[in-house]
Amino acid sequence: MRWGALLGVWLCFGASAANAAPEELRVAVVVGSDDGLRGEAPLDYAEADARRFHQLLLHAGSVAPEHAFLVTEGGADGVRLALARARELLARARRQGPGALVFYVSAHADAESLHLAGTRLPLAELRRLLADMPATLRLALVDACRTPAVARAKGGTPSTAEVPVRLEAPSEVEGTVWLMASSEGEPAQEWASLRGALFTHHVLAGLRGLADADDDGAVTLAELYTHAWRHTLASSALSGAGAQHPSFDIRLSGWGEWVLARPAGMGASLVLGEDVEGHLWVADHQQELVAELHKARGSSTRLAVRPGRYRVVRPEGTFAEAVDVQLGWRAERVLTRSDFLRVPLQRARWRGGTPLALRPWEASVGYAVSSGSLQGLGAAHFGEVGLRHRWSRSVARARLGLTRAGMERESFTLSQTELQVALGGGLLLPAGPVELTVGAEARATWVWQSLRRVDEEQAGRIFGVGEAGRWGIIPGLGPFVAATYPLAERLQLGVEGAAGVTHAPRYDGKAELQPSVQLRAALHVAL
Repeated sequence: MRWGALLGVWLCFGASAANAAPEELRVAVVVGSDDGLRGEAPLDYAEADARRFHQLLLHAGSVAPEHAFLVTEGGADGVRLALARARELLARARRQGPGALVFYVSAHADAESLHLAGTRLPLAELRRLLADMPATLRLALVDACRTPAVARAKGGTPSTAEVPVRLEAPSEVEGTVWLMASSEGEPAQEWASLRGALFTHHVLAGLRGLADADDDGAVTLAELYTHAWRHTLASSALSGAGAQHPSFDIRLSGWGEWVLARPAGMGASLVLGEDVEGHLWVADHQQELVAELHKARGSSTRLAVRPGRYRVVRPEGTFAEAVDVQLGWRAERVLTRSDFLRVPLQRARWRGGTPLALRPWEASVGYAVSSGSLQGLGAAHFGEVGLRHRWSRSVARARLGLTRAGMERESFTLSQTELQVALGGGLLLPAGPVELTVGAEARATWVWQSLRRVDEEQAGRIFGVGEAGRWGIIPGLGPFVAATYPLAERLQLGVEGAAGVTHAPRYDGKAELQPSVQLRAALHVAL
C-alpha cells in the first residue's frame, strides 16, 4: 500500500519542551563518505553535507561541540568507534536526566548495508547499535541510495491529504525514529546545482527555520519531516531523474513534541518580506547554497543564518533580481522587493565578479590619531571624512583629514595646521560578519606653520615686523588593514591601522624620512 502522504509525530520529554530542553543531553554522530565500495562512482557532496549538518547541530540543535562526532574517514570501524563514544556519554549522563542521540549519514548504500570508504556497515548492526543506546529518543536520518524503508503506523496516523503530517495529541515519548531520504528502490539524489544531496538540502533549510510552520522559533521533528517530505518530493518530480519519496520507520510510545532545533542559535536572520515572491535562492560568500525556496506573496519567510555576507537571487529567465546582504551578530534584515536589483542572470552568480549592491558608494566620518609629522609636536588628532567605492573583491577610497597642533619652547612658539589627503585601495576579505580590507594608500599632507620667536615678538611690538608663516607638502606611503562590522542596514563601524614612511620637516627647517603610524575609527554610511 502506498500513501500519497506520510507520517509525522509530536515528540517530547515532559509536558513542556521548553522546560525539558535545558536538562536533556544531546549527542550527535554525523557520518559522511564520498567513497563507497570498489567500483562505485564517488559521491560529490556526501562529506560536505555531513559537515553542514554537523555545524548546524552545533549552532541550532543544542548539541555541544564535545558531544558531536563528525566521521568522514575510517569506514565502518570509524562509525562504530564514534557510536561507542556516544554511548559512554549517554550512559554517564543518564542519571542526571533524559538523553537523545541524533545520527546522520550520507553515503552509498544498498538494501543491506552502508558503503563507507571500501567497507560495509550492515543496516541490521546499525539498527542494533542505535537501539542499545541509553537514550530516551534516538533519531536517525539516512541520506543514502537504496536503503529499505518500512512504514509503520505506530506513533502516528497516515494521511492522504496534501499536508503529509497529521499530529496526534501531545504526550511523553520514548523510542526510535528513522527518517530516510527515499523509499525502497529509489535513489537518493545529489544535485550539482545544490552542491549537495536533495533530501539533506531540504533538511538543512528546514532546520534554519523554513520548517517552522507555526513561527514559534522552534523546529519540531514533525515540522522538519513535513518540510523535507514535501519539498524533496516536489523538487525531484521536476528534475527528470524520477520522484524521490522520503520515508520513515517509527517505533515510539507515549506523548509529546520534541524540538529538534531553535534557528535563532545560528546568530542572524534574513527575512523575505511580504511583497517578495517566486523562486529564490540564498548563497553565502563561499558560493555555498544556503537555501532554495518558493515563496508566496502576502507572508514573510524567516531564514536563520550565520553572521556574514549573503546573496539573495530571484531568477527570471535570462535575468534575475538580486541583492547582497551583510549581517552582524543578532542582526535581522528584512528584504522587500525594492531592495533587489535587476541584472543579467550571469551577474547574479558569485563568479560573475561584479557588485550587486544597490549602494556601492559609501561615505564616512571618523577620528584618527597619528604619530605626527613634526618631532616634538606629539601625536596628531585628525577629524576625517571619506568616500569609498566597492566592487565584488576590491575597494577604492579617498579621505580628507584636518588637525591643529602646537608646541612651546623658551625661545619660540609654534602652531601647525595639517590638511591630509589620501588615496588608496585594497582587497576585500570576508570573515563572517566582519569584512577585512588589506591594501595600501598614498598620502599628501599640506602643512602650514606659524613660528613666533621671543626676540622677534619683542621686535615686532617695537618695529611692527613679524616672521612670516611657512608651508609645505609632506608625502607619505604605506599599507593599511581595516575591518568593518555592520551596525544597521546602511551603517557600518570601521576600525583601521596604517603604517608607512613620510618625508617630514623638523622644526629647524630640515627634512628627514621618519616612520608613521595611524589608527582610526569611522562610521560608514551607504549612499
